[in-house]
Amino acid sequence: MGLRMRPLAAASILFAALSFAPDAARADDWSPRDEYSSDDLASQRYGLGTTHFASVGIVYMPGSIVDFEEDEQNPPISGTGSFTVAAAVLPLPTLFGGMGGMEADFSIGFPAFKSYFGGFGANLGLVVQPISFQHLRVSLAVGGGFNAHGYGYVKPRIAFTIVPGYVDAEATYRWIPETASNIFGGREDGLEDEGFGEHKLRASLFVSFRPKTGNLEEDFGKVGVHLFYEYTRVSGDEEELARVRIRPGDYMSFGLAAAL
Repeated sequence: MGLRMRPLAAASILFAALSFAPDAARADDWSPRDEYSSDDLASQRYGLGTTHFASVGIVYMPGSIVDFEEDEQNPPISGTGSFTVAAAVLPLPTLFGGMGGMEADFSIGFPAFKSYFGGFGANLGLVVQPISFQHLRVSLAVGGGFNAHGYGYVKPRIAFTIVPGYVDAEATYRWIPETASNIFGGREDGLEDEGFGEHKLRASLFVSFRPKTGNLEEDFGKVGVHLFYEYTRVSGDEEELARVRIRPGDYMSFGLAAAL
């Protein structure tokens, strides 16, 4: 990751140490979790929305491929699609009285390797959810991943219930600073290259066909629909971005998925 990634890596380690400190490290024995029953605690193990932990679906992003190889002066522009899998599970009590765990995302873009958003991409992050009520969750994730570049990211998330048991919503903001990005196959000076910066806002709606009870075992087989909209801003050196067939700018995408 290079020297530019060290501050983010150090922050991640400190973040983990504070978040997942054992109960014995607390100043006293009381915690906000003591106000919940065991069933309430089970309901806190979700990570997407308030009653879902996984999503599998497809995404379409119009205007996301700029094919400079055909015509540099007036290149044709088309869209890309992707198959995505996302999951977030929060089974661990934290020092803050909330919950903590991990999140992971994986995607395959089509047409493969034709765009910044094409090919294979994945990320893994550590999540802490200090506000962890039954119908309101606020969390922060810190992690890293890759697609056309290797990167570190920070992602706050808020989720809330709209119709208990049936409908909940989630909003996330993922920030990849250019200083936390390393381009694959970039210029000869390697790690000193300027990377790709990214701001991604996602608004999600989860709809369950059968009511969720808040118990992980009982809800496991209850499949719902995940609808989402993303607004992405990509920044970086124009020549390097042209190499992965994209221009700096703003992009929209739309997704439809099955949610567990």
